Amino acid sequence: MQLSATRLIRMATAGLALSGLLLAGTAPAQASERPIDITGYSVSSITVADSNCHYVSVKASSKVKSDYEDAYAFIDVTRNGGLVDSLWFENRKVSDRALICPSWDGLGTYKVGPADVSATYSYWDSYFGYQDTDYVDYTDRTSKSFQVRGKTKSSLSAKRSGSKVTLTAKAQVYSPEKYRYGQYNAKKAKFQVKSGNSWKTLKTVTLKKGTAKLTLKQAKKKAYRLSIPAASWATSTNSKSVSK
Repeated sequence: MQLSATRLIRMATAGLALSGLLLAGTAPAQASERPIDITGYSVSSITVADSNCHYVSVKASSKVKSDYEDAYAFIDVTRNGGLVDSLWFENRKVSDRALICPSWDGLGTYKVGPADVSATYSYWDSYFGYQDTDYVDYTDRTSKSFQVRGKTKSSLSAKRSGSKVTLTAKAQVYSPEKYRYGQYNAKKAKFQVKSGNSWKTLKTVTLKKGTAKLTLKQAKKKAYRLSIPAASWATSTNSKSVSK
């Protein structure tokens, strides 16, 4: 294949330009690929009992290389892979607030990170004989999850018929998108009886339509309660005890 004279001239010019850059030593091999490294985030889970938007404080810690000068970054806050907010990182630390709107983005697990970083580093330019700076862009994959949970409420009622006691449990969780409390089909809900100074589990159930029943044979009067553990999108709750 023959090359045109114009193309040969362009190739030669590009080669000379590249050689000049290499001689100038603008980016030495030992320069940091990641002048700053985000090592972790500090963020707390929150509980909501209304449909308002809420601010969640986020802090980041980092470590820097010896040739580090400065940096900035945009840090993603996501839920189920969808972008919820973006935080601003500047220099070595970030202290920012993520705006979370559960009525729009939903309850459950959120994540801080990754971050798109642009960092400046210093190096010695041996060709010109002075200290210079350059920058590098990269993605820092450090992340941390936190929970946005709806507040839950539970109740337990008891009825006795002879030696049999029937316990009826009910639970609700706040639904920001509905602007109200709704039925909570909690999993691993426990009917418990007071035994000495502790609570003993009688049965573990899943609530349906926000309720569950348990009938047991117990001639003596006992204290009972319902205990529901926390879920990724709902808080834990213990009902008031009832005696029957």
